[in-house]
Amino acid sequence: MSNHTLDTFKELLLEGLCDSDVLPRALEMVNAHCGAETTQLISVSDATFILDSAVEGTVDRDLFQNEQEYLAVNPRTRILASREIGRIIRDHEVADEETVATNAAYQELLIPAGVGQFAGTVLASDDSTVVALAIARPRDDGPFSDDSIARFSQMVRAAIPVTHLAGRIVSRQETSLLDMFGRQACVAILHKSGTVVRQSEQFEKLLASGVVRTDGLGRLDLLSDESNRDLALTLRGQSNAIGGRFSFARLRPECTYICSVTPVPPIAHFGARSGHAVLFIDKLTSVKSLDQNLLRQTYSLTSAECDVCERLYASQTVAEIATARAVATSTVKTLLKSIMQKMVVNRQAEIVIKSSRFAFNSGMSVPVQTNAGDKLYG
Repeated sequence: MSNHTLDTFKELLLEGLCDSDVLPRALEMVNAHCGAETTQLISVSDATFILDSAVEGTVDRDLFQNEQEYLAVNPRTRILASREIGRIIRDHEVADEETVATNAAYQELLIPAGVGQFAGTVLASDDSTVVALAIARPRDDGPFSDDSIARFSQMVRAAIPVTHLAGRIVSRQETSLLDMFGRQACVAILHKSGTVVRQSEQFEKLLASGVVRTDGLGRLDLLSDESNRDLALTLRGQSNAIGGRFSFARLRPECTYICSVTPVPPIAHFGARSGHAVLFIDKLTSVKSLDQNLLRQTYSLTSAECDVCERLYASQTVAEIATARAVATSTVKTLLKSIMQKMVVNRQAEIVIKSSRFAFNSGMSVPVQTNAGDKLYG
């Protein structure tokens, strides 16, 4: 391979690590130079959770899009945990021939099933992430020749410093983003999967205190199924637009926190799978009021029903609500019955509990999601 070709490959790879539209050209160069039909670049967390993945060539696309489902039967720690950077590994080194040929979920290093022979290597590894590159070809074509492996080694040697440089750029971007919010901000950068990418010093203290934690895959755990569902919804967003806010409580009513999520431009975008969010957690210490808009959207409540919820949350009785609204108590009871049906609860106390998820500081300035990629503060 000429120096000019290698330089072109390195330029495309560096650009492609931040722009998924460019990366296929770099992966196509790997295929062409190595006599491969498929090339895959993948980023995996230290707990084998897929952070991002890109593939080019002949491959089972449906399987590729759902490869996360195969981690249970194909743990990546078998091959990535302690592999030397740059050392080429072939399929027969990590599994027996029968497994390689017959296991429908087989995708070691790290090509989805159905493409056959492969060779791959780790390009970069740190305390939290492993980046690997692999080539593959149909099983009927036989294993890669020594010449193909030598050519792949050339590409790998060129890719290693580029991957390292890209990692440093991403790290600086993440650090700069956190620094923008100041030293007292309890803020973290999350992948859309919920994996914590980087966090502020104050966020680390929150983790250490046990208010929140991370699970075995590095994903944020708010210690409540309901709160975790709220988090997943804000990270997924409506129409895949990241953003939203919710509250959660710990131990005592006064230990209530607001969690606000807003999107950021892609920090690492090599497979068009990435999506990052900034997550703020603030303790609520002042008077709170219900966000009627969120309450209405979540439970399809009417304006009158939202008003009743807010008054109930403020500890008003049915009689007091009726007086304040200038209606009969029977009307308030009818509204309460409708609210309970929509919230799927049986008691007024449960209305208050569910409504408390939408209780925020009066006048509090929090990120509000608008269009994908935009954020407003108000």
